[in-house]
Amino acid sequence: MANKKRYLIIDDCTISISLVRWILNGIGISNDYIDSTTDSLKSIRLLAQHSYDIVICDYDMNHHIDGGLILDEVKRRKLLAHDAVFICMTGDSSESVITHFIELEPDGILLKPFCSIEFVLRVQAAEKRKMIIAPVLAAIDNKNYQEALRLCKKLKAEHSPYLSYINRIYGDCLLRLKRHNEALEFYEKSCKNSCNTWAEIGLGQTYQALGDLGKAEDIFKKILAKHPKQPLARQHLANCMIVNNRLPDAIAEFNIAHKINSANPHRELVLANLYTALSQHNKATAGFQRFITKVTDTSRYSHGIAMNIAISLLFSGLHIDDDQQQDDLVNQAKHKIYELSEVAKRCNADPDLEFNILPTLGILSYISGDIKNALIVAHKIHQKNKPAVDFYTEINIARLYGLCGIPDFYDDAISRAQYLCKGTDDDILMLSQIKMLEGTQKEIQQRLKKGKQLSEKALLQRKNNDANRAIKNAYKAFYCIPFHYNNCKLIIELAALSTPSPLLSAIDIHQDESILQSCHWIYESDNRPSAEEKRHNHDLFELAMSKLEAHA
Repeated sequence: MANKKRYLIIDDCTISISLVRWILNGIGISNDYIDSTTDSLKSIRLLAQHSYDIVICDYDMNHHIDGGLILDEVKRRKLLAHDAVFICMTGDSSESVITHFIELEPDGILLKPFCSIEFVLRVQAAEKRKMIIAPVLAAIDNKNYQEALRLCKKLKAEHSPYLSYINRIYGDCLLRLKRHNEALEFYEKSCKNSCNTWAEIGLGQTYQALGDLGKAEDIFKKILAKHPKQPLARQHLANCMIVNNRLPDAIAEFNIAHKINSANPHRELVLANLYTALSQHNKATAGFQRFITKVTDTSRYSHGIAMNIAISLLFSGLHIDDDQQQDDLVNQAKHKIYELSEVAKRCNADPDLEFNILPTLGILSYISGDIKNALIVAHKIHQKNKPAVDFYTEINIARLYGLCGIPDFYDDAISRAQYLCKGTDDDILMLSQIKMLEGTQKEIQQRLKKGKQLSEKALLQRKNNDANRAIKNAYKAFYCIPFHYNNCKLIIELAALSTPSPLLSAIDIHQDESILQSCHWIYESDNRPSAEEKRHNHDLFELAMSKLEAHA
């Protein structure tokens, strides 16, 4: 190890830092070239401010940002040069940690306790390999996969000890270039010549890319039969199931991987997206919350995803008939919105965060029956004509437009969400976002269909003089299709002709007033009723409101 290289030691234990520093000093490295910290956040700041050649990082940091997330941050933000080395230390050799290392792919792993000779040899080996592979990694980083292939061919001839590692990169580049027939031949040959798991996984990926999902699944299942803890094989198996639209099966596979290693926040997000696609919003809420808790203070944090916690709570309420449970979910959502509003204040009114909050406020107004305010928010978002911030904000904007019944705005927002989805770097995350988008569209369409059916049912019940059932179904229809002017007219008419229940609470009365005001505003704003019909409707509205006021 050259003594002019810069080192960073990251460990929550000062004794471990002192030990590593002592080993480095012992091989001639001055403290002038060694930085250290026990703080995860400080380590990320140091990595952003300085150019380190070798990072020795503890995996088990006493912080929500562990060594895995620090490495993830390094990769996402490109905080290290291509020839720099990142080595993880850990005193935990459990399956959970080892499987996470397979996913993280650090340049080396050191199991504590270790001796100075083991440390030096491990770091030197990682340095040598990284120096050889660096030009290939630079080409891949620049998405110049053809150049990476050329370099791999050259390195295979010159550096046979690293042949397996280079071949793995070579096969991946063939897949990235969509040279699937070449990839198939390469991986089949590699599987025959060795028993490397990476070759078997690559073969499965190739069949998946060629559209032969059955063969791909069989390969991944065979790998898992031999290595049930192999995270990449299970991840690709779940990927096949998502493509096949077998979302419950994919979720089951991700959950198996999660039980083995729950430290991967990326999987939490994928699961939350898939639960949303299936309208299992209570499970999606928990997934989004766990993801945000884990990645706070890292570049993976997203205001749009954080706001999806509140959105999922609100949509959970739409699928529950119990009024008390609905109120509880709405109150939890309000608390989340308040928390993020406070964050906006601390961030000096971050415009992106303020924009992320808007669709949530609109959906909250909609669910509370304040359709007028929901529509005002929807038009405010549209008038801002703001470029799409992120996929999750855009899908929430689409939800608001869909709920408010604004088809042109809705279609545009869906198109923008689709565009943002295509820009996602990770294939599995992108697939989960596509399914989330499809599920959202389906949910909105089903809601509109349900609302139309309820409205027709309410009108028929009104004709049959079944006013009590008619108003209940008309209210339910209102929450599905608020801009159905005939349904709004029916609600006002039935409210005017009925007597408020003596059991109505102040909150119930306020909600009824809000719905009546929205119905009145919608009917008055619609250009289909005649002036005489609007005058008659206004008289009924005044009567209904006076009854509620008298009851209050």
